[in-house]
Amino acid sequence: MKYDITLDTFVISDTHFGHKAVMKKEPIRKLALKSSGFTRFDELQVYRWNAAVGADEKVLHLGDLYFDMGYKYLPRLHGEKILVVGNNDIGKFERVEKMQEWQVCHKLKLQIPEAKRIKERLKAKFGKAQLKDPYANAIVLDLGKERVMFSHFPVFNRKKDDRFYLARDVLDEAYKICDCSLNIHGHTHTKKTYNRFCINACCEELDFTPVRLREIVR
Repeated sequence: MKYDITLDTFVISDTHFGHKAVMKKEPIRKLALKSSGFTRFDELQVYRWNAAVGADEKVLHLGDLYFDMGYKYLPRLHGEKILVVGNNDIGKFERVEKMQEWQVCHKLKLQIPEAKRIKERLKAKFGKAQLKDPYANAIVLDLGKERVMFSHFPVFNRKKDDRFYLARDVLDEAYKICDCSLNIHGHTHTKKTYNRFCINACCEELDFTPVRLREIVR
């Protein structure tokens, strides 16, 4: 499957629909809700998403989409959507795959001319099993003048003893040998990576509103 991603595609990450605990972990959500006139944060997110995205436009979501009953909000979101599976989507994305307006990327997808050769190099370095780690998900493609890796985890940035290290080793190496120039990612919410080539697309950084890739890449 090839994912149709252009500079006009919208991007966002870590919506966490239906996740109550994230409201405490990310206080900016409470502040946004308080000033919005909404009583439920998920309703605010749906409103801002649909105010920005048309019914036929494309949205790339970089993981951690929903929790528990947050699934009920997904059919209300405008657009044709692609989900790059994040760590909190494991065990949930199969339900999303059944929805007509969603595509799901749960592997390392290289949409570049050197894809076959690079996959062989990665296989030789890590082995087939590690390449298929359920957390090693990303899309690599050329976008304008940039070669971009879209992933949930940021590359070359992790805490000590990160439990997803097997997947993140694969993504770091793929970013390097694909000669990527940008990593557009989620996962970190309001935390900074301080890598100039990493762009945080978490909803907290985007005012909880999908943004076109041309606005980010420029």
